Amino acid sequence: MIKSSNIMTTAIGLLLFFFMFGSFFCSRPGGLGDNDILVWVSYGPDEYKLFEAIARNWSSLEGNKYKVHVAQIPWMGQESKYRTALIAGAPPDIGRVDTPFVPELAHNNVLTDIKEYIASEETEKKMTTGEVMLEYVKAAMDSCVIKDKNGVERVYGFPDQTNGACLFYNKDSFAKAGLDPEKPPKTWEEFIDYAKKLTNPEEGLYGFGMDNSLWWSFPFFNTFGTKFLSEDGTKCLLDSKEGVAALQLKVDLYKKHAVEGGAWKSGGQNTETGFINGRYAMILMGPWNVSRFKAARVNFGVSLVPAGPAGTSTNVGGTNMVIFRNDRRPAAKIRACYDFLRYVTSSGVQAEWASKLRQIPVNLKAYEGIKIDDAQEEKILKVFMEQMKTAQPRPKVLKYAQLETIINPEMESALSGNITVEQALGNAVERINREVLKR
Repeated sequence: MIKSSNIMTTAIGLLLFFFMFGSFFCSRPGGLGDNDILVWVSYGPDEYKLFEAIARNWSSLEGNKYKVHVAQIPWMGQESKYRTALIAGAPPDIGRVDTPFVPELAHNNVLTDIKEYIASEETEKKMTTGEVMLEYVKAAMDSCVIKDKNGVERVYGFPDQTNGACLFYNKDSFAKAGLDPEKPPKTWEEFIDYAKKLTNPEEGLYGFGMDNSLWWSFPFFNTFGTKFLSEDGTKCLLDSKEGVAALQLKVDLYKKHAVEGGAWKSGGQNTETGFINGRYAMILMGPWNVSRFKAARVNFGVSLVPAGPAGTSTNVGGTNMVIFRNDRRPAAKIRACYDFLRYVTSSGVQAEWASKLRQIPVNLKAYEGIKIDDAQEEKILKVFMEQMKTAQPRPKVLKYAQLETIINPEMESALSGNITVEQALGNAVERINREVLKR
């Protein structure tokens, strides 16, 4: 009798085989020919409508023999959909993927390295070597650069969207506490001073509400100059003195200074709701909540993340457009896919994208071309654009979600006072080295 565990092992082995090598057997999805480019996206309605128009414009360019077809897939569960398509040998030509998914796809050799196309474009246009890469927000572009097993850097696509956190603050709360609503704190020291003046536990008011996940903790780690991984990516460095100092600040805001209102606790009032109802005077938040806060009639401002020893910085989220491998695809078509991505992320298109959707452009040359008819939203977007210049990319590991699973409970234990910051980071680093980096 064959044990069920052996059957499972065999099934997993076959699944991994087809996932790793499925790109060699890719066939065209039904109804599309050699001059058609299929793009999978997971945008919201307004984004999708604009992207379709961008695709039509590119397809109609003089001399262009290729036509882009856009297909919408759900944001939730997209990784499973891509894996299924790869196993079946029928992925799209281009796919919009969450940035943490890129290392896994690169590791399984299912993406096209576009370095040679970048070099070719720079030669054709007599550009300086590396000039194409420098057009983009550094942290966003960095998420596309993955080292292979030999340490050689490969470039897998371009960022199509990027975001991060800035400091949101309630101007009415500032004024009530005797603080200038137009002068938010610039450093963590000033932040603590402001937060103390904004805190009144008897009235249920706190200077700050914070999230506890790793992603929301990167602004702290980054502003203290914490390096997450060693240069070769084989060792976690989060328990360094910089990492300890950064997490200690988070813990001190809650325990020592008592200016954080417990937003991170299970059952606590979350940051968004607490900011809307005035419970938290300051929070770290992304641009996606600007419209919500405006609709709730919150009188708020947005400023850079307070600077630490390494200056101001933030976390980075967003998505990348990648070209899936297909060994039957002609070189001319791969170049067409590359040209389309360059068009989508060009300064003119990105300026239009940012102006219409109030989103951070990924192309730095687009910064000067943005025009928004709402003065407040234009000012806020420019703060986020400035913040992205000092943003740091997330660590590139095969399974980013594992980092969150390991680190978040340790940070919660430190915030609760059950263990020290040193113990929390030491525990996390030991598990990351053993369970994530040595795989």
